[in-house]
Formats: sequence, structure tokens, C-alpha cells
Amino acid sequence: MKESELELYEKIRQRVKENRWEIVGGFWVEPDCNIPCGESIVRQGLYAQRFFEREFGKKCRIGFNPDSFGHAATLPQLLKKLGMDFYVFMRPEPGKEMEYPGGGVFWWQSGDGSSVLAAQIPLGYDTSGRDVVEKINSLPYVSSLVPGQNHIMCFYGVGNHGGGPTREAIVSVTKSKGELNSRGLYPEFSTLEVFFNGFREETPSEHIPVINQELQHHARGCYSTHSEVKYNNRRTEHLLMSAERLVTAWWLMNAGPYPAAEIEACWKDLLYNQFHDILAGTSLESSYVNTRDQIGGACHRAEIYINRTVQHFARDTDTSSEGNAVVVFNTLCWPVCVPVTAPPNVTKNLGKRVYVAEVSGKVIPCQAIRGERIDHVRYRFLAELPALGYRVYKFRTGHKEITSSQPLSAGEGCIRNLWWTLEFDRDAGEIVRLKDNLRNIDVLRRGHILAVMTDHSDTWSHDLKEYRVEAGRFTNANLHIVEQGDIQCTLRMVSRFASSTIISEYTLYRDTDRIDCDMRINWQQHYQTLKFGFETHIEEGVGTYEIPYGCAERTCDGGEEPGQQWFDLSGTIKGLPYGLAILNDGKYGFDIRDGVMRVTLLRSPAYAHHDNGRFQADQYWPVIDQGWQRVKFVLLPHTGNRQGAAIAKRAWELNAAPIVHPESSHPGQPAPERGLIEMESESVLVTVVKKSEDDNDIIVRAYETQGKNDNTRLYLPTFNKFFNLHFTPHEIKTVRINKNTWQLCEVNLLEE
Repeated sequence: MKESELELYEKIRQRVKENRWEIVGGFWVEPDCNIPCGESIVRQGLYAQRFFEREFGKKCRIGFNPDSFGHAATLPQLLKKLGMDFYVFMRPEPGKEMEYPGGGVFWWQSGDGSSVLAAQIPLGYDTSGRDVVEKINSLPYVSSLVPGQNHIMCFYGVGNHGGGPTREAIVSVTKSKGELNSRGLYPEFSTLEVFFNGFREETPSEHIPVINQELQHHARGCYSTHSEVKYNNRRTEHLLMSAERLVTAWWLMNAGPYPAAEIEACWKDLLYNQFHDILAGTSLESSYVNTRDQIGGACHRAEIYINRTVQHFARDTDTSSEGNAVVVFNTLCWPVCVPVTAPPNVTKNLGKRVYVAEVSGKVIPCQAIRGERIDHVRYRFLAELPALGYRVYKFRTGHKEITSSQPLSAGEGCIRNLWWTLEFDRDAGEIVRLKDNLRNIDVLRRGHILAVMTDHSDTWSHDLKEYRVEAGRFTNANLHIVEQGDIQCTLRMVSRFASSTIISEYTLYRDTDRIDCDMRINWQQHYQTLKFGFETHIEEGVGTYEIPYGCAERTCDGGEEPGQQWFDLSGTIKGLPYGLAILNDGKYGFDIRDGVMRVTLLRSPAYAHHDNGRFQADQYWPVIDQGWQRVKFVLLPHTGNRQGAAIAKRAWELNAAPIVHPESSHPGQPAPERGLIEMESESVLVTVVKKSEDDNDIIVRAYETQGKNDNTRLYLPTFNKFFNLHFTPHEIKTVRINKNTWQLCEVNLLEE
């Protein structure tokens, strides 16, 4: 509006000054509230609130997401720390989609204890023309009112498709003003602020109900529709956060400027495409051309900042010792030990036999693996990297014998290491055994089940709870061992269903307990859904799903549930506390029932098919998610409950893998033994390190992942600075550090 209709925009600013135009919303757009990561929700609020204050002289106090399809349990804490005390939404609807015990106006409380006063919009957010009078007369009698409630929201107008109140609707409301209904109530033009104030004045605090759970479910299928936009969203979120952390490290060394405006522009491009109908995959096919370009632009620019900063660090690092140098960067704020892959050119001008060593001379096991094109190879090795730091590895001519007592073997339909035995059905291509070797426990009855489900629902899957009717399974598998060496064994399966093909590769490693599953899918099915299932031996299990900056436990009833980078089932196997977590790099729909965990890999409805539109298959409407796509998983079996398995950090390690950078030989400074920043706690995960929006302070954001109190230290090894911090269960904490005085203070998500 400011850019395209400046005259009208100035009129709006004047109306705001006159208190005739209410500022609500508080987010950059009306986003999906289940799919964006926690930091995306923060930036939705941070950039919007700064805009409102700059342009209108006030911040928004009322969050407003009327059409979003569900609302994560962590939103009250996020809203509160973004300066909002109230929240207005419409979905899920009372009775039909969720029960609101005590009424539809309530204190909504998150796991850390933060709360906002939330209100569900009764009878919908749009009413046109003279129908508004009928709505006014009906509202005092809806069943979702709080007992004794006399202040009731009545939304009217064209709705969320480009229009506000019509003249006819305004005339109808005006004529009905002063007309008392049987309850003695009358309509008046008002604002949400007046509504909330009136409700609180008339309702004793003890009579306001409390809801301490997420607000779900509406349109369960939208969490698995249009895989591309969801994968691109996840990838870009992590690239932007990684870019910020790396650029901040370089900036703190007084080595270069901080590109604040450029990074903010990238975030805003991503945030725009988190609008609920875009990110949900429920928009028109043509809209996703623009979405692909805009998110791709943000992704590309984030990679430029990452690459530029990596080159700066590498250029100043000593790589002059014997051999070809590879500098491996960890962008995460904790040490990692993970498999990394170096490109073919790392052996240029070396002999036919090469080995890998640290600069100290310590030899590192390495294995040549398949390259990205025919007759090329890459090199896999295990890298131990400091938190938000890097290490130099050297490829050298020759052969160094390395002996290991750790087992790693492959047989027909089987791969095995110290920790796990994986056995496969050679015909079906399914896992028939996942054995925990150290504890002699069989984790699965069966796994890697690729089930094609009948799905006649619309693009949103309105009024559908779960996908249960199987049309068939991928089978007729071909199994081959495609990698076997010092580092890893990889088994490949190719399985088929109708015209679709899936190439799956499972990898076990000699020196780490990680189980990787990489899949390439050529999906050609229409009006069907693909489920990826694991039948576990876990009994009395509790299902937990990652949500924005937190997690949520849910009933294991088979209903389709939104989640993010991981979901977990923890219970017992033969009386021993045991669980299985499944980590992913771009999926958001899951379900659990009777010990069976399933990921929704793909859905293929027609684009933007709403349930009241007659559908004729012979019209050849374009269908979503056709063709080739890729997805990565990590299986994480664990003893005990999920809290002891560091699941959240392992999921971040999958989604923000180390950066492998070949570097020429030159003198410089030795690579530091430790990185820029560390948090001395397994339960606290640092997500953001950035320059403050105003001034030149350091902003660090972290959240508690395991639901416990934690006293920990934030450590900046480069500057030898320690800060003691206390986290309460599920707390999202932001601190601001003056880099001149090294004074730390806690701030909200607006950095205030």
C-alpha cells in the first residue's frame, strides 16, 4: 500500500492517529502457524512490529490470524515476547474441529507459563449485505460463549478475498443499532481492543477458562501438500540462520561489515511466502512459479553470504602444510561429529592413492564413494568440528593403514555395525529387522513401508482425520550393496508401484551410530497419498512432535498431525524404556497409532480444489507433486525417553549440515580449536546469533528443548567471555550483549 497507493496510505495513517483504524495482526503476513520454524514466527513479528512503530507510532497488541489452519502450542510465548497480549483466530471451529471447555474466549497458555487472552471468531469472519443482521441476532445464543458473556465479536464484510465491509452491510448494522434482542444486547461499531477490554471488565478472572494446549485441527492434509514449497521453506530458513551466524562471527572479528538490510530483505521474501495458503500448498499452480522464484532468490542470496564468509575465514587460515586443503565449517552452536563429503577436485594433482589427515598429522579414515555423475567419485569422512567453528583437513598422496576394532559389514539384504543390524525383505524392499546390538533389542516388527493410500479428499483434506485405506504398496524390490569401505556401508533398494519408482538408500557408519535413509521418488500417482511407515515394538508409547521453538505431545490415535524436523514415539520394549525418533529434511505431516509411526511423503490432489467444487478427473486438472523429488531421513532409536536422546540437536545437524570448502595452499593463522559461541547444556539449543536490529550489540537466542530447569553458561571462547544463564522449562530466551563492555541483559523477541 505504501509503495503503490501512497495517497491512500497517508489517509490510513491519519485514521490510525484519529483512532478510527485499528492496527492488529502483528505479523508480516497471515502465516501458517504450524509449518514455519520458531525463528520464522519471530521474524514475522519482529519486522511487522518495527514497521508499525516506525510508520504508525505504535506496536500491535492483538495477534490476528483468522484464516490460519491451526495454531502451535508455543504461540502464546512467542506472541507475548513480541509485545502482543491478545490473539484472535477462527479455526479450529467449536464442536466441529475442537472443543473449547468454558467458552471461546480464554487464557491461552504455553508450556513455559506465558499466556495471552485469545478469542475464537464465532460464526465466521465474513458476512455480506443484509445477512449481517441475521448474524447479529444469532450471536448471543451460540454455544461457544463464556457463561454470562455480553461482549461478543461480530465480524462482517466480504472476507479475506480482497474486500472489507460493503455499504449495504454498514447500512444494515446502522439500522439495527439500538435494537435490543431478547438478551438485552445491541450491536455497535467497535474494535478488538474495545471488545477485549469490555470482556475483561465484565468477566471475573476466575471465570475466564484456561486452555494450555495447541489449537488444532483444520485441513490436516495441507501439511503434506506441495512438497517443493515446504522443502524450499525449510532449506531457506536454515540457510538464513546459518548465514547470520557465520556473518556475525566474521563481523565480531572486526573483519567486515554486517549486511543487515540485505539479510532482512531475504527474510521478508521468505516470510511473504509463509502466507497460510501458499505454504500449505493450497494455492493455484501458477502462484508457485512466483513462490519458487522469490524463495529461490532469498535462498541464493543467503548462500552468497555464507560462501563469502567461508572464503574470508579460509583465506586467513593457514593451509600451507602438505597436501590439498579442505576447510569444513560447522554453522551450529554446538560441537558436531558427522559424516561429510568432499568433492572430486580435492585429489587434484595427487597420486592414485590418497589419505586424509588433520593438520596435526592425525590420520582420518576416508572412503571414496559415488560421485554426482558417471565415473566420478567423492570422498566421505567423519569430521569432528567445534561449535560455530571450522577445521582444516588435508588430502595427501599415499596410503596410511588404519585399523579399527569397530565392526562394519554387509551381506545379502543386510548391513551391520557396532550399534545396529538392518535386515531387508528382498522382495518387498521393507525392513524386517532393526536390532539394537548393544542391548539385544528388536526395535521394529517391520519398517520402510511405502504404502499408497486412497485419497479422495480435496487439496486441504477438509473434514478428514486420517489416511487409512491402502491402495497398495511399493514392492518388486531390487537390493544391492552400493558402498562398502572404511567409513560406511550403503544398501540401495529400488521398488515400484504402478508407474511410480522409489530409490532408497540406507547407510550405516563404522564410527557413529547414525542411520541415514536417502530417497529419490518418481511419483506418477493421481489422487493418492504416499505414507512411509515403521511398525515398532514400542508399547505404551507417547508421541511427541517438533513445533515452532518447542514440542507437543499428542494422543496416538492415527490422526494426521503437523510437525517439523522430527517426531518421536517413546515407551517400552520388553519392559525397557525405549523410543524411536524419525528426523527429516522437509516433511510436516505425520501420524502414530498402535506403535506404528508414519510420515506423509506426498499427496497428489488437484491444485486448489476446494471441497464444494465438483471434480471431474477426465478434465485433466493439473495434479500436485508429480515427478522426481528427494527426501532425507535419519532414524534415531534410543533408550529411555525422548528427553535424553538430544533429538532436537540431531535434527538440526541433518538440516544444517557442515559446509565443505576446498581451499588453495597459503600461509595464515592456525584454525582455532574452539568456535565463536557455545552453550554448555544438552537441553538448550542456540538458534540465532546476529547483530541487533539497532546499535551494534550481539543478539543470541536459544530455547529449552527437554522441559526442565537448566542452569548453564553461554561461552564465547574467542573473547574468553562467560555468561551464566537460567532456563525454565520450554523457555525461549533472547539475550543482548554489548560487544564493547561485554554486559549482558535479557530482552524480549523485539530485542527490548
